[in-house]
Amino acid sequence: MGRESEKLNSISSGMMRIALRIFLYACLIFVFFRGVTAAYRFGHDAFYAEGVEAPPGRDVVLTVKEGTDAAGAAELLKSRGLLKNVWAFRIQSAFFDLSIKPGTYELNTSETVRELLEELNTGQEETTESE
Repeated sequence: MGRESEKLNSISSGMMRIALRIFLYACLIFVFFRGVTAAYRFGHDAFYAEGVEAPPGRDVVLTVKEGTDAAGAAELLKSRGLLKNVWAFRIQSAFFDLSIKPGTYELNTSETVRELLEELNTGQEETTESE
């Protein structure tokens, strides 16, 4: 009976090791899949995101103060309902090397992150009256 008991213990411990490996591989595959889908979603939001609202959207007047950087502008835009993803704005500003210029802007909630960045990078348009 001692030998049969040892064989049974050996078989059961082998099966436990196999089951544990299968479980660990399944966990790794799950984590990898979740990571890939999260990375894809973030990349899509960062570079292909739509505006907060569908066109025609609504106009929002926004004043950007001197010294405001991309992070500050992103928070300001989000608080005014012009932006969903702060990180998308910050990443695009760095990726496209666009800076934020101070001024008062009339922006629309249907504009994409890239459009908002380009407007804030162009600067406030000075209007002069012609006679």
